[in-house]
Amino acid sequence: MAAVLVIEDDDAVRFSLQAALESMGHTVESASNGVEGVEKCISGAFDLVITDLIMPEKDGVETILELKLNNPELKIVAISGGGRNVDIMETTYQIGADCALTKPFSVKDLGDCLNRVLVPDLKVVD
Repeated sequence: MAAVLVIEDDDAVRFSLQAALESMGHTVESASNGVEGVEKCISGAFDLVITDLIMPEKDGVETILELKLNNPELKIVAISGGGRNVDIMETTYQIGADCALTKPFSVKDLGDCLNRVLVPDLKVVD
């Protein structure tokens, strides 16, 4: 399974994501903002980062850009509350996100996204 860093400023969402990811067998660390997340990511070894887009101190777009600059191969999932963020979600693909989810999303949606990102050559059969 993967080593995952969750960067999310909303405590409830961060804890829910951590619980869901751990139930899938992943090891999880978390950060409450982009500044802390970038520091943890640079000093640790993560297979995947899940980052919120709208956060204090350093937003998700800035966070993704900095993470990709330091590690172009890092897998990134962008998450956001939707609404006015729809254009931002599309931008995240252009700057390096591998998957984007609009809150609220289900554990199944999260798992499907992770499967596409972590096992990109996996053929899905309906």
